[in-house]
Amino acid sequence: MSEFKDHFSQQASEYAQFRPHYPQKLFEEIAALCNNKDALDIGTGNGQCAISLAAYFQNITAIDPSERQIEQAMIHPSVTYRVAQAEQTGCEDESMDLITAAQALHWFDHQRFFSEVFRVLRPGGLFVAWGYGHHFVDGCQDILEHYYHEVVGPYWPPERESIEARYSDIEQPDWLQAVAEPKVEMEADWNRNQLLGYISTWSAAQKYMEKNGKDPLPLLESALSDCWASPEEVRRVRWPFFFVIGRKPA
Repeated sequence: MSEFKDHFSQQASEYAQFRPHYPQKLFEEIAALCNNKDALDIGTGNGQCAISLAAYFQNITAIDPSERQIEQAMIHPSVTYRVAQAEQTGCEDESMDLITAAQALHWFDHQRFFSEVFRVLRPGGLFVAWGYGHHFVDGCQDILEHYYHEVVGPYWPPERESIEARYSDIEQPDWLQAVAEPKVEMEADWNRNQLLGYISTWSAAQKYMEKNGKDPLPLLESALSDCWASPEEVRRVRWPFFFVIGRKPA
């Protein structure tokens, strides 16, 4: 990022507590596609992706431009955290078998970023970026869509458009050789308060509070009570994944 836009440091502890967890099957499929020695996770946030990679890779370097996010990151003996930019990772040339970017690619300067990916990946190395869009909850989707688009919608940063486009608007480099996408979906079984906790971490909700001096979440909580009466009732929450995935030529 030529200019770091910090949308997450303010709520770093909430981000670590409420964000959904990526399915282990995702990392199993990724690990099967490349050598399992050295991996780099870019835009690591609280280290969720990096920790999952540690089950398959010997050494993981995890970077994020937010010092506060790195301070909140989960500790693992195979993971080394550093504060660094996506476009200037500080890694050696051809030093990584895998580079990942989980729900982060839309924040980067893509031309500079992909040049850095090419520099750092070993020949034949794998690049995987994924994102997830708006979640789905049976029986309450209309209310959630209204909050997402109408209440906090005007407060999403411009980069959110790439999420809405499922990364189809991001120009991929010519050198990136196509690889089949993993066939996975993210799910969580949450009660109403857990869902609200997750929604409270949205950057658009934080911007709404800055501009209006009040929290938009009570509006959603009140509306949800009509279709989700008991705050302790557990429901399945689903997020669709989308990918940019490919290999550096061997």
